[in-house]
Amino acid sequence: MAFKDLMGRTEAGQATTAGQAPAQRPAVPTRPPTSTGSTTFLDSSTVFEGKLTCADSLRIDGQVKGEIHCAQKVAIGETGSVNATIEAETVVVAGEVNGDIIATRKVTLEKTGRVNGDLCTPGIVIQEGAKLEGRITIGEDAEAPAKTAPEAEAPKPEAPKPEAPKPEAKPQTKETAAPTVPSPSH
Repeated sequence: MAFKDLMGRTEAGQATTAGQAPAQRPAVPTRPPTSTGSTTFLDSSTVFEGKLTCADSLRIDGQVKGEIHCAQKVAIGETGSVNATIEAETVVVAGEVNGDIIATRKVTLEKTGRVNGDLCTPGIVIQEGAKLEGRITIGEDAEAPAKTAPEAEAPKPEAPKPEAPKPEAKPQTKETAAPTVPSPSH
């Protein structure tokens, strides 16, 4: 009987002996690992180089070089310095960005923000004092032109192909040559 008194039962009904911890069940995640609704912070002492992918929001006060892909919001603080292409739903720039920004919802340039690159977004806010050197593609289908922009620039070097004016110039040269031929026969 003493043995039965020392035994307990776990929640699952398994027998345990006195002083022994019940067997632990494996943890079951309560929400999907793809989104936690949190913000990832890279403080001013952080230096990151490479491809940065984030399922939620991202705040950068340090330095990032490479690529940034974020499902929600990317905010570059006043001390943030980014040398990367940024793709996100919303991008807010209060620091410095050297690279293109593609936002599926909106880009905001704060008064302290500096961007050297192209913006592609359906919505934009530029505060007085912000600096932008680059092109802006704006509208509902703004994402598509950003992907085809290199293709649109490729024909520019091929633009000198229209040689129709040059053949017209050659007949003019022949006309000048024709009066020269009769002159020696005189």
